Amino acid sequence: MAIQPRSVIGMRLARLTQRPELPPALQAVLGGRELARSGLAWSELDLLLAKVVGAGVAAALASIAAAAFPIGPGVILLAAYLGLIAPTIYVGRIANRRRADAERALVTLVEWAEALVASGRPVETTFAAIADRGLGAGMLDAAVRSGVRSYALGAPLFPALARDATAADLHALAALAGDLERSRDLGRGAAIVLRDHRDRLRGAERARALEAASRVEGRLMLVMVLCYMPALMLVVVIPLFIGLLEGLFI
Repeated sequence: MAIQPRSVIGMRLARLTQRPELPPALQAVLGGRELARSGLAWSELDLLLAKVVGAGVAAALASIAAAAFPIGPGVILLAAYLGLIAPTIYVGRIANRRRADAERALVTLVEWAEALVASGRPVETTFAAIADRGLGAGMLDAAVRSGVRSYALGAPLFPALARDATAADLHALAALAGDLERSRDLGRGAAIVLRDHRDRLRGAERARALEAASRVEGRLMLVMVLCYMPALMLVVVIPLFIGLLEGLFI
């Protein structure tokens, strides 16, 4: 039942049906927020079943290994714990990857919006056109499309976009929407606000790239120490040392 895919009609009915809210402690255990941001078609029950199945399979494999090797019950408990948390780690990594993709795609969103607004297009229709086109980042596209749908139903665009961005933990997009909403009251054009955010996001992306490049040297050194140094010791240093010892005792 856990691995069987649900029908399209069942998934639509599940979205329309208002589900009861779980207690915060149970949501923290099941990882409900990360599960919603991961984009997986799993429910909290599916994740719970995956955790139970993972713990049972890991404990069974450890029990089989215990029959062949002298290992204690602590290893079986450790294997069950690893099987229990493995689905949560998997969901969290997917959610973090989607969030990182959304943060990188936000630069493209601001650049496109600034170019369209600078050409004379209204900012609302600009975001509607970008929502139809898509940016290739699922979390960001979902937030922008949700805000545009609310705007099509009569709600103000930027408060709706800020609300959806805050719910998805896209704080940079929420800040952009808030500044665009306040730009009319402050007498600033949308193009100026978009240009300021574009320069700020480009600077942050440049700093992130420099930070990632600064970690390459340490990782290469780690690869050299763990991979090449043992081979160098076995092939060159140890035979040379043994040869020197043989020369001393001859």
